[in-house]
Amino acid sequence: MIIMIDSKLNDILNSYDCNDSAYVISDYIKKNMKEIPVRSIGEVAEACFVSKGQISKFVKKIGYESYFDFKDACIEYLEAQIQKKQIFRCEIILEKNVATFTEQYRKMLQFIEKKLDYKKLNQLIRSILQHKEIYLFAQGEARSICQILQIELGNLMMPIGINNTDFSRNFCYDKDIMILLISINGRSFVFNKNIIRKILSMSNETWVITCNQDIVFPKNKLIVPTEDGALNEYAIRFVIDIIIAELKKCQPEK
Repeated sequence: MIIMIDSKLNDILNSYDCNDSAYVISDYIKKNMKEIPVRSIGEVAEACFVSKGQISKFVKKIGYESYFDFKDACIEYLEAQIQKKQIFRCEIILEKNVATFTEQYRKMLQFIEKKLDYKKLNQLIRSILQHKEIYLFAQGEARSICQILQIELGNLMMPIGINNTDFSRNFCYDKDIMILLISINGRSFVFNKNIIRKILSMSNETWVITCNQDIVFPKNKLIVPTEDGALNEYAIRFVIDIIIAELKKCQPEK
């Protein structure tokens, strides 16, 4: 679970007391992620001053069947960080980087304007307006986008919730709740298959917003068109801003 592991570690660090064993283990793993793939469960336990049994309980607590599955998740996460494209180049001065990025961003906006499926976009906006509550699911970089949506829709008095874990809360099954997945590059569909299956099993109207046009998703899908994968996160944010702006325009009519 390439992004899931980072999200879960952050959740524990943000919600547990610093003396709790779960916090200690999470803190150690996050600071030593590059070393985890080559360390045994005993070595990690010793470094955290806990037992091997506590490490086993911890990895199951955050959704992994075994320590080996957990190590695989760390490897996948590290590989994703290596593959992630950088916007600014170290060998270029700041002014040149800004100018280049500005031009890339302009082209990205023009491409979205021409290629965006406005019919699907309008359908998504209408669906948001028609439901009594919106429930969001996202991992990694997309979490910050969910937080923007939560604030903006909250200002419009639209109930909205965020689920960053395993989507097990019972109230998700309420038929009047719309589920919205945000997966910038579609990685959740590769590394969080169990969660995706669980969401798809629900009867709720469900949408996904992604830049990955190749993902298989039998429910509603809004593809954000991009030419440069390095700008996918910016492209998703732009479309989210469009959705928010349209919702603000429609709000008095609701």
